[in-house]
Amino acid sequence: RALQDARVSGRQVFIMGNGGSAAAASHWACDFGKGINTEGQPRLRVMSLADNAAWWSAVANDISYEAVFVEQLQNWLQPGDLVIGLSVSGTSPSVVRALEYAKSRNAVCAAITGRGPNPMLENADIALAIPSTNYGIVEDVHMVLDHMVSQCLRELSV
Repeated sequence: RALQDARVSGRQVFIMGNGGSAAAASHWACDFGKGINTEGQPRLRVMSLADNAAWWSAVANDISYEAVFVEQLQNWLQPGDLVIGLSVSGTSPSVVRALEYAKSRNAVCAAITGRGPNPMLENADIALAIPSTNYGIVEDVHMVLDHMVSQCLRELSV
């Protein structure tokens, strides 16, 4: 529902994660940016914050790795935008800080993590804790959710 609301209202969607979750964030951005498009339907304004290596490596080098996603959100985030964090542990400082920042700017925050409780889930308006700490299982669920939700959005009419 949050993704469809963003699509219809023209709000932006930002997806982020580290390591395998960064790869998943890129895949989500592709599937939601291209894969859901059908003739006559609005497009979703979506981007992965893990994709601009020059930007985040400059931030990591000059400020801190914990700031790599916050610094990008400071340029783009508007109230009502949707920010999605993907993580196995739910404790990644760069994602936790970005969700805290997004929440302070009245964005809708979503977290999909492994077993909770964890700081990401605590900072999320939409929280899903996958009952595992196995990175392969949690990352597989990230991708299953991507494909299930993107295909549902593809079928929706506005």
